[in-house]
Amino acid sequence: MSETYSVLKPAFADKLIELVRWWERLPDSQSTDTVTVQQPIYFRNDSGVTIPPYGVVQISGTIESGVLNYATAKRPYDYAAVQSIVVFNNAFEVLNGDYGSGQIGPVFTAIHDAAITYNVGDRMGWKSNAFTIGLGAPLVFLGLDDVATNACKVMIDHQCMMGQSVLAIADGASGLIRRRKLGSGGFTTDTTRSYPARNDTGTAIAADSRLLCMPCDGIFSIVQVC
Repeated sequence: MSETYSVLKPAFADKLIELVRWWERLPDSQSTDTVTVQQPIYFRNDSGVTIPPYGVVQISGTIESGVLNYATAKRPYDYAAVQSIVVFNNAFEVLNGDYGSGQIGPVFTAIHDAAITYNVGDRMGWKSNAFTIGLGAPLVFLGLDDVATNACKVMIDHQCMMGQSVLAIADGASGLIRRRKLGSGGFTTDTTRSYPARNDTGTAIAADSRLLCMPCDGIFSIVQVC
């Protein structure tokens, strides 16, 4: 009897191997029971550059390819599509014009900006014109992940944050704030961290003002606490 062999591209073979490993880790993978699997977001890379493993992308629309529908993805943050969402790429790079899939969550692996050392609980968010994340909103840093260089675990967190302005921030302007962390004696200001925030209250906020900070479209929107 003759045997037939298939030749696969290395990148596609890697994806098949990873898929088999993922299936084997499912609790019911060895049973005959039906397994319900949440579908990831499949996307086409429209960023113009290669999306790295675990890079964060912004969904910019949808396309039809054959009989399938895909989302389209760009490099964050495209403010022409400000109402869109961000998705975390899986473990394989996606060439421009190629197709990839996003992580399901609720905990995501992401690549962080290595310019700072992060602590558990730090608020993080996507950076402009980058696939990495840094200090911002609406993510929370859970810890490092040795799966890749500068990889970390994050989770979306829409809780408000207590803060304090560094300098005065005019109405309609952006500025830097510091987080006030809850301790046993009340809130204290963490001077080692500075977060970007925007003042849309209709009035200027003075320096060193106490703030309530709410994640909004990937940045903190701030209100002065009287």
